[in-house]
Amino acid sequence: MGDLSGTVSLCIGGETLLLHPERAVLWPRAGAVIVADIHFGKSSSFGRHGLAVPAGSDQEDRARLTRLIESFDSHRLIILGDFFHEPLQPKSAEAIDLESWSAALARTGVRIQVIAGNHDRGVQSGWRGSMEWIEGELREPPFRFVHDSARRNAVRQGAFTLSGHIHPVMALRGLRKRVARVPVFWQREQGMELPSFGSFTGGYLISPAPGDRIYAVSPEGVVPFPATSNRR
Repeated sequence: MGDLSGTVSLCIGGETLLLHPERAVLWPRAGAVIVADIHFGKSSSFGRHGLAVPAGSDQEDRARLTRLIESFDSHRLIILGDFFHEPLQPKSAEAIDLESWSAALARTGVRIQVIAGNHDRGVQSGWRGSMEWIEGELREPPFRFVHDSARRNAVRQGAFTLSGHIHPVMALRGLRKRVARVPVFWQREQGMELPSFGSFTGGYLISPAPGDRIYAVSPEGVVPFPATSNRR
């Protein structure tokens, strides 16, 4: 297995999960990399509407995923929804790039599974790629994988739900009283919300309850924090 420095190890239902600073969860026994909310095509979509956007975010995110998969010798990529920002036309540049990338992974034996999110609506009529699309949820005890836990009745006996959708961030006060919004893994009693993996995505300022666990993502690694309110 690759370099685990900067990761946080959790034991959930007898299984080990590793929270990675690339805003991903590693599930070693299943050989899986788990991410949420990539929003491929968002920068191009904004550009078509005349908005200034950073170039190359899709290419960067594909490279990050490939490095994670190769570094940890993973054979599965589980995406917790919002793979796209909007449906892609089959012959668009974004679709061609994604097809080349996903086909290259498939040739090395990597299985890509996508739990369809709200931004993935319309994928039936657009480009679907060679990945496996899952409506609703994927169950592999002790875990359930969904996009939006609030819509999927996430609290079930014996199930720990991994989800995305909200792009959780916390406001952390630094030097000179500067406040930074930092992506976090948000663990609650019955599950965990993953931070968005995409480079060009926003974040939702969460208000964790007592007993929740927060794991902030920094360039140096994942850092556990006690759950506090987000008051400034």
